[in-house]
Amino acid sequence: MSDTDLQQRIREHAYAIWQAEGCPEGRAAAHWDLARRLVEEREAYIDEEGAETFPASDPPSHVPITGDRL
Repeated sequence: MSDTDLQQRIREHAYAIWQAEGCPEGRAAAHWDLARRLVEEREAYIDEEGAETFPASDPPSHVPITGDRL
């Protein structure tokens, strides 16, 4: 993800947090910090999950049991 995309996602999250809290004044930095942490944690989770998957070109490790004989 590019830095611009990351900043946009953080901005959108911060805005949603601000709205959910009733649009309070003077909490922009706190909302931005929380949004940044949430987006970064989500990205780290997605990266970690992606590293554990096999490429789509790998065949399945087993043949499903369907009752059909090959």
